[in-house]
Amino acid sequence: MKRAVALLCCLLSPLALLSAEPIRLVGSDLVADTLGPELKAFAAVNELPLAIELRGSRLGMETLQAGGADLALVVLGSEDTPPGPEFVNSIVGYLTTVVAVPATVPLSQIHFGQLAGVFGASEVTNIKRWSELGVTGSWGVRGITAVAVSRRGGLAVDLFRYEVLKTPDLKSTVVQFKDVASATARIGGEEGGIALLPSPPEEGGPLKVLLVAKGERDVAYGPTSENLHTGDYPLRLPVRLVFRKTDAKRLNFLIRHLLADETAPTLLKAGVVPLPVQTRNQLVFELENVR
Repeated sequence: MKRAVALLCCLLSPLALLSAEPIRLVGSDLVADTLGPELKAFAAVNELPLAIELRGSRLGMETLQAGGADLALVVLGSEDTPPGPEFVNSIVGYLTTVVAVPATVPLSQIHFGQLAGVFGASEVTNIKRWSELGVTGSWGVRGITAVAVSRRGGLAVDLFRYEVLKTPDLKSTVVQFKDVASATARIGGEEGGIALLPSPPEEGGPLKVLLVAKGERDVAYGPTSENLHTGDYPLRLPVRLVFRKTDAKRLNFLIRHLLADETAPTLLKAGVVPLPVQTRNQLVFELENVR
């Protein structure tokens, strides 16, 4: 009887689903500083052998396809070759560009043409004052300070440049900061401004998020997980989880954690908006039944 109980406990343990070799996770360096430590702590608590090398999406995919990794968390561009049919290739979240302004500015939405006029160097329109965005009152006569988080703080500015602008050149007057805190502080003062951020500012703070539309007559949407997943919010770049179908069972315990509710705040800190809850639950079910 004791032997039977011991065997049952072993079978129920996540380690029973893993080989003696560690799971090798590679992928985007954008999530390394936040997701990396969280996954190491999770692995330690669960005695899960895990090796993490988050040094870039392209390098990660090359390593995975060459057999040097088991699981990749990557951002793939249009120029990147998609993984073959032997791989599972699932979207697990989105990078985005959030447009933020001071909460006191009487403006709730904006479209691509207006954003291009504020930030673009080679656009037909050149927007310099709030009144040109339809803002009235004391804000209307003020000039607009254009602010962005630079590449060191994520892909928000590059996503904006290639999705919104006719040519991917920002005005020389756009002030770029290395992190969200600095950009937020810059436009949170009396002078104000418009900022391109990789994630929404804190609710109840000095800034608010603008709804964004592609065209002047299109409906504007906010950067919620639902709007990103349906494509209604137009500034998005998928983050993908890629692994071999033959490894699905061995990787299931870690994948479930990556998609779990408790991991979502860590992904948000890394600038990745997770899938809506119901979509995540459905994805977990599908990945558990990969053949």
